Amino acid sequence: MLSGVVIKAVGVYAVCRIMFSVFGMASATGGMYANVLIALGILSMVIGALLAIGQWDFKRLLAYSSISHMGYVFLGVGVGAALLAGGGSSSVAALAIFGGLFHLVNHATFKSLLFLCSGSVEYVTHTRDLNQLGGLKHVMPTTAGCCRIGSLSIAGVPPFNGFWSKLIIIIAVAQAGYWGLAAVTVLVSFVTLLLFVKVQRYTLDGSTPERIRSIQDSPAPMRVAMVCLAIACVLLGILAPLHKDILIEPAASALVDGRGYIEQFQPKIKTTVVADLELTEDLQP
Repeated sequence: MLSGVVIKAVGVYAVCRIMFSVFGMASATGGMYANVLIALGILSMVIGALLAIGQWDFKRLLAYSSISHMGYVFLGVGVGAALLAGGGSSSVAALAIFGGLFHLVNHATFKSLLFLCSGSVEYVTHTRDLNQLGGLKHVMPTTAGCCRIGSLSIAGVPPFNGFWSKLIIIIAVAQAGYWGLAAVTVLVSFVTLLLFVKVQRYTLDGSTPERIRSIQDSPAPMRVAMVCLAIACVLLGILAPLHKDILIEPAASALVDGRGYIEQFQPKIKTTVVADLELTEDLQP
């Protein structure tokens, strides 16, 4: 819940809304706020990835990876904000913000899946230490399959959802003229790939330690939850062009132009208020 939902809705998206709706990116200081988002994004990406590499605790590794991936979101939104504040290309700005918010949704999906997989592994094996695991594909096939899908998604392997949002962010950052930041993003993506190759190598592949050779996969409700999220990772990637209009673009519109987005619903809001007032008057003696 913390990684999949809370840090997205209460944390990252709330910070972005404050930056756009309260401070305002069209103001004289909008460029400064945008640069803060970009700097925080790059620092988060690099530091989180480096800290995750040295971890052997499965859940702690995933937690540091979450820090790294929130950097992608801040970078995309920050570059879009910088373009809007500086009078740059609005189409590139929209692409950058779209990529950041798309990655927010994707990360909520594949990181929730990976945390459920780590919980399933701990539930059955009673350990989160990667050095004490191995060969789980032979004794926990459903968990192993879902963990592979989550790992491929977070590593940005096509056609899974993580690939598309990372690609959009990299393209938008490069088109905005931040070639150095685009190169750093590619490098961090490669580090993430190596990180989850490590997870696959020490958790799912290889020989199964003798003490866990007789275990069985996690209970059915746990497996159903993992399978549903694994399917979502696939569909969010394959059907990305279909769901962007109803899933991502409304959030981007509310982020960039909150007042204009709200005004779309103004007639309905006014009608509801008037109806409520009339009902209140009717009830008064």
